[in-house]
Amino acid sequence: MNNSCKKELGVNGLSNDQTLLVHCKFKDDDLGVHNLIVGSEFISKFRSRIIKGTLFGCYMSFSNHQASFKVFWDNYVLYNMCDWGTCIWTAKDDRIYLKNIPKNQDVYCYDWEQGRL
Repeated sequence: MNNSCKKELGVNGLSNDQTLLVHCKFKDDDLGVHNLIVGSEFISKFRSRIIKGTLFGCYMSFSNHQASFKVFWDNYVLYNMCDWGTCIWTAKDDRIYLKNIPKNQDVYCYDWEQGRL
């Protein structure tokens, strides 16, 4: 992977005007807690060499649902799905999806768990 700038997008794709809480971090870099209204997004930019081999994870929650998961890691399939630049994670009512940009498809990746941490 080259040293180009990468982006992670967290998108609120929930129904009924539900607010999505997003909290992302990698290593010691805490990106803070963000409350996203429906249709809004959280954007994080970084250089790939900074996180090579480093897990970049997020916690998302809404209503009585929550999930903690990795959103970026050193993986060719992930790079390809993100079109070598921008990973788009969308929280929907049923699951969390990663956009396969070359195919223009949302791909199921994570389930919601009941309850909040």
